[in-house]
Formats: sequence, structure tokens, C-alpha cells
Amino acid sequence: MQKYLISIALLLLIGFSAQSQQRIITAGSSSSEIVCTLGLCDNIIATDRTSLYPEKLQALPSIGYRSGISAEGIIAQRPDLVIFEQEYVKDELISQWQSTGIRTLVVAQEGTFESTQARIRAIAKAVNKAEEGEVLIQQIANDLATVKQKVEATTARPKVLCVYARGQGNMQVAGQNTPFTLLELAGAQNAVSNIEGYKPLNAEALIQANPDYILFFASGLESIGGVREALKITGVQQTTAGRKQQIIAMDGVLLTNWGPRVAEAALELFHLTHPDVNN
Repeated sequence: MQKYLISIALLLLIGFSAQSQQRIITAGSSSSEIVCTLGLCDNIIATDRTSLYPEKLQALPSIGYRSGISAEGIIAQRPDLVIFEQEYVKDELISQWQSTGIRTLVVAQEGTFESTQARIRAIAKAVNKAEEGEVLIQQIANDLATVKQKVEATTARPKVLCVYARGQGNMQVAGQNTPFTLLELAGAQNAVSNIEGYKPLNAEALIQANPDYILFFASGLESIGGVREALKITGVQQTTAGRKQQIIAMDGVLLTNWGPRVAEAALELFHLTHPDVNN
């Protein structure tokens, strides 16, 4: 009996050791955050350029971004597991490193809580943290329920124009099927819900949309010179957002990645677009 118990203990120890030594590469900020939230941040040996949170990830070797990622770069890191978000790289590239025996998990990123749950479950299973994954999902659900209560306590549903900017002269508005899908959870509505994807920002469409708020990534707003310069964009002063100087910004990763901090993002956006509501 004693030998039997010792054998079980050794097997558990071996299993724990293998898990703790697992070398992981992640691509996609949401997937990286999930691995870290499950307690395996130290197992990530390299990640992509979008994985900026937790901050410690920024010190890791970078595998690049989308088309800049190579199979050779992945293989050179000698990972045990590679986690990629769907359509981040071409299937042929994944096949190249899979042919060397590297385990690969491809997860969907669809900008919904259902997709977030599925992504957490898939990643948690792959890293032997299924139970912790369920705890995380429940925690996020509870936090989202709190946000929902705040939203339902007010009838205000402000129109928000989401702008993707990379410097003056390079600005687009985001319609349906873009990463800016958090608005509904935050009690707001997309000012240009009649368009698909991204469209160039123009004065006529801006005035017609007449948003209550104009939302930028923090980095995007900085790239055009801040709020003062945003207010100078042709057509902005003819909108409610411009007249009231309601130009807002959020961290781009937090706003769009639908990861473990999705409830935090929804709550921040709610307060930015409902400033009269008490915390």
C-alpha cells in the first residue's frame, strides 16, 4: 500500500513538473492574458507584438506580427505548445512547425463573451488548468453581471463613433464586425452601425452620424496630437461630440481583445460614456 501511494505521488510530481516546465508561445493579446491569468505567465517564452499585458510579456522575445511571423522563428524557440488566434497566420505556416511535433492550439476570437468562454476553456485544457479555467469564466460572468446592472439602471444609450487612427490623414471609422464590439455591453451604440468593417473617415459621414462621443485607442489619439487636434478634424465641430468636447480614449488592447479583463473594459467604457452615473 505504501509503495502504491509513493507511486501515485511520483506520478503527480512528474505531471506537475512537466506542466511547470512547459514552454509556451502565444500570439494574440487575449490568449497571452488568459495563459497568464491561469498562472502560467512564466511559462511563456516568446509572444507576438500585440501581447503587451501583463507588462512582463514585453520583455520576452518577439515572434513578430501576422505576416512577419516565420515558422523558423517559432521552431527556434523550442516550444512545447504554440497558441494562435484563428486567421492570425496562414495554415501552411502552422503546418510547417507542426510537422516537427510542436503542439499547436488555434482559438477563435469573435468579440463575444461566448467566444471568450470557449477560448478560455480550450487554452485551460491545453495547459492542464481546466478547473482554473471554469473559475475564471465564472468570475468574468459575475463581473459582467455587475456591469449589466449599471447599464440597466440608466436609459442613456449614447452614440459612439469608434475611430482607428495611425496619425493625421490615416483615420478610419469602425462599423460592424470590427474589434470595437464592446459598446453594447457598456450601454452605448455604434454611431455607424450601418457600415461593415472599416471606412475612411470623412466630414460628411461624420456629421451625418452625429456621435455623442468619439472614441480612439489611446495610442491612436496620441498619434494625431491629442484631444485638441481631434477637435480640429473637419466635421467634428458639427457633431455633439465636438461641441461638447467629448473625445475619449482607452487602451487599445483592453478595449478590443475580449480577454480576462473584458468586464473591466466594459465598465471603463460605461463610465467614459455615462459620466453622470455615480461609481
